[in-house]
Amino acid sequence: MNKFFKDVLLFTLIPLGIFLVMCIAGDEGIIAAGLIAMFLVAAYFVIGLILVIVNKNHMGKVLLLSSGIILLVGLSTCGLILSGLSIR
Repeated sequence: MNKFFKDVLLFTLIPLGIFLVMCIAGDEGIIAAGLIAMFLVAAYFVIGLILVIVNKNHMGKVLLLSSGIILLVGLSTCGLILSGLSIR
């Protein structure tokens, strides 16, 4: 595996694993995981753009791609789980 792919896996799978562990905790854990995922995606995206602008292309591309993967996988999973919750 090349360095780019290893970095993408590192920056993507660790947060997704933490979010899945948080989802085990029940309704509050699911809501917290969704909120943290939204903030993490925004932070990855902004930091990735800044790094690309200042010519740190490798890490910038890694963070931008990781934010897209987390957005696609993590938030869609949290959305499906949240739609099944019964919040009173």
